[in-house]
Amino acid sequence: MRTLRNIFSACLILFSSQFASAAEPAHLTVGYQPYDTISYSAVVIRGLELWKKHLPAGSTVTFEAALQGAIIVNAMLADKQQIGYLGDMPAVVSTTKTEQAAVKLVASTGLSAGQRCNVIMVRADAPQFKSPDEAVKWLDGKVLATPRGSCADRFLRQLIEISGIKPKEVLNQSIEVIATNFRAKRIDAAALWEPSVSRIGDFVGEGIAREVITGHNYNMPDGGFIAMREDFIKKQPEIAKAWLETELEAQLYLLDPNNWEKVADMVRSQTEGITTRMAWFSLFGAVPQDRGGSPLRDEKPFVFDARERAHLDTIYTFLHKVKVINVDKAPAGAIDDSIAVAIAKEKGQAVPLGVIKPLDVSKAPK
Repeated sequence: MRTLRNIFSACLILFSSQFASAAEPAHLTVGYQPYDTISYSAVVIRGLELWKKHLPAGSTVTFEAALQGAIIVNAMLADKQQIGYLGDMPAVVSTTKTEQAAVKLVASTGLSAGQRCNVIMVRADAPQFKSPDEAVKWLDGKVLATPRGSCADRFLRQLIEISGIKPKEVLNQSIEVIATNFRAKRIDAAALWEPSVSRIGDFVGEGIAREVITGHNYNMPDGGFIAMREDFIKKQPEIAKAWLETELEAQLYLLDPNNWEKVADMVRSQTEGITTRMAWFSLFGAVPQDRGGSPLRDEKPFVFDARERAHLDTIYTFLHKVKVINVDKAPAGAIDDSIAVAIAKEKGQAVPLGVIKPLDVSKAPK
């Protein structure tokens, strides 16, 4: 009996210690891209302060906005951020810098048929093309631009490879510089992502450029991912889980059409130069079929299904081929959705969570 009491006491102490540790406030720094639809769930988490429902009382979250994923990758590798919201190319790159830090991809923020980041825009006075193939041929010998290291950069490289075109130049420019150069007509075309596409395009934006090619035309999807430092997950597993529970709630909120205008307004409040109308169209508006539009704007798998894994495999292979990374597949343990899978199972939540079927531009907020 004395032995049993000692074992019980030891277990009680251990349980109490673990519970106290889990209940201690967490202090997180999260890198996200309010200028990218893959981060709109983070925009919702910040805007509604959903994290307060899931993290221990007294916790704090600092959201650090970035214009592109490479900035977030560098911050995570430097241990300045524990969690990052990334497009597919920077997400893959982040997992290969193992000499600096081990980074895992732990959940999906979205998978689209090339509607988010696989977008080619041309200057407003470019010819009216009869097909995407005609538009691609027009790019031959032209001055193009894209932010280096972005998912749009990855798409442009793939498009150049499969089409065999030879642009005059491919400039490394930020989304703001690209917009400026479209206005000044210093570039002919650019590879960009939403909502910058909606901001400068002719559907709801300035009209200084127009969308002519998307990944949908070439069966090239694009995706978004949540990355976490491995040491953060090991040291604070309950906090990592709590964050993904928050993410799940945010994605379900995004999927409800009743919330779409609210989401767009949150994006407006966390960005500069993006109106509610632009933000709405960037994720919920229908791009015409002849301009590369798909019947589905986005899907929320949350976990990594076969399509997500195949998409990631393709990116590792391609980026290794063009010498952006030094491995042709994910490092062991880098693609790990086990926490997300467990959360969905515990909550009885079916995955994928749902899809976003876009609405006509006439439904956009005025």
